[in-house]
Amino acid sequence: MSNMAENVGTPQSIEAEQAVLGALLRVNDCVDKMGDLQAKHFTREDHRAIYTEILALIKQGHPADAVSVWASLEARGGTFTAGLGPYLNQLAQSVPSAANVGKYVAIVVDRALLRGVMHMADSINGLAQNTKGRSADEILDAAQSLVTSLAERRVRNEPRMIREILGSVMDGISDRADGGSIAMSTGMPAFDRLFNGGLRPGQLVIVAGRPSMGKTALTSDIGLNMAEHYSVLNFSMEMEGQEIASRALANRGRVALSSILGQIGPEDSAAWAGVTAGVIKLDDVRFAIDDTPAITLLELRMKAKAWKRRHGLHVIIVDYLGLMTGGEGDKRHEQIGSYSRGLKALAKELGVAVIALAQLNRQVEGRPDKRPMLSDLRDSGEIEQDADIVMLVHRPEMYEPENEDVRGFAEVLIRKQRSGALGDIPLRFEGATCRFEQWTGGTPSPAAPRGRGRERFDA
Repeated sequence: MSNMAENVGTPQSIEAEQAVLGALLRVNDCVDKMGDLQAKHFTREDHRAIYTEILALIKQGHPADAVSVWASLEARGGTFTAGLGPYLNQLAQSVPSAANVGKYVAIVVDRALLRGVMHMADSINGLAQNTKGRSADEILDAAQSLVTSLAERRVRNEPRMIREILGSVMDGISDRADGGSIAMSTGMPAFDRLFNGGLRPGQLVIVAGRPSMGKTALTSDIGLNMAEHYSVLNFSMEMEGQEIASRALANRGRVALSSILGQIGPEDSAAWAGVTAGVIKLDDVRFAIDDTPAITLLELRMKAKAWKRRHGLHVIIVDYLGLMTGGEGDKRHEQIGSYSRGLKALAKELGVAVIALAQLNRQVEGRPDKRPMLSDLRDSGEIEQDADIVMLVHRPEMYEPENEDVRGFAEVLIRKQRSGALGDIPLRFEGATCRFEQWTGGTPSPAAPRGRGRERFDA
């Protein structure tokens, strides 16, 4: 069979393709060593057809040798059947060794990937020249997605005996016993215990609550803790960067936010010492702030991808879903749902944990028991569906301002967790320094509501 014309300059290895096909024809059991090789990875049309036919015969339980493959392809017809029999015999006879088929497969897949890079470059060029009404940002995001999809090489997952899997399980147990884990500690032991060590890449964590319950303070506190060991990017649509930095300074330096925003006298040495200590601590954390108002999901995606390339990225904080814009659909719940889906997809795509803040509706205000529930999530049930973890923040003192027993008491109610238990985490909220700490002592009893008030330090 005569060789087909080959494009000069195209990444390919006809010899490796022939070696793979020859090995399969000689030893059908070599099919177990094909890994993620697919017919599309072959350069030549006849090689793609031969490979497909070999796999089909083996799948049906029939022998796949030069004779059977020739007969099957002859019956199907095609432009390359002339001289097919002798060519199949040549493939089977000329392969150096079926034992090296894994190496030949790797060469074929590698050349296919290089051709994919060339094709991707052409596609990106076509996107830029024919925008079809899309903005430059949308074109850039599409180009980045092309690169990402090409880089994600599919690895075939083979069945394994449970004893083999248990080996990996025991390695994980041993690694965690020695202090290692893929989980990222939140810096708050109560959360880490409930979350099996901390947050994980690919998770979407929703932190929800009524206004001024402390959502921003809690997520900032967790973000600052994690930024001591990981890269954190905070998208704040509600507060400016300076306000977030001031709160962080109050948090790390244990200085009243009112002092930082007001005026610290020269004689107030304790406050100045706290400010100095806070600045030193914040200088060592990787906590970045983007305060673009009304950011779109597309803008957020592009900024997160760029930040990861330049600085690495492990955690994204979005404050908050209700202030994002440009969502799909005409109705508000459809738009919010598109944001939660997009953030979950981004978490998986970038391998980061995404913490997104959300509001609760007013239904909780009309109930005798003010503790929030999952059904109180505002605007979209898809938030609950998309999230891996849902945390509801509750501070009884917001409804019982005269009850001294609940002063500073806060609860974080874990009401959804895909891979862990549900539970309530009692905390102490220091409004002056925007800080959450472990609650000591028993859980306070709520009193009969006598009105409603707001603490001076909202969050």
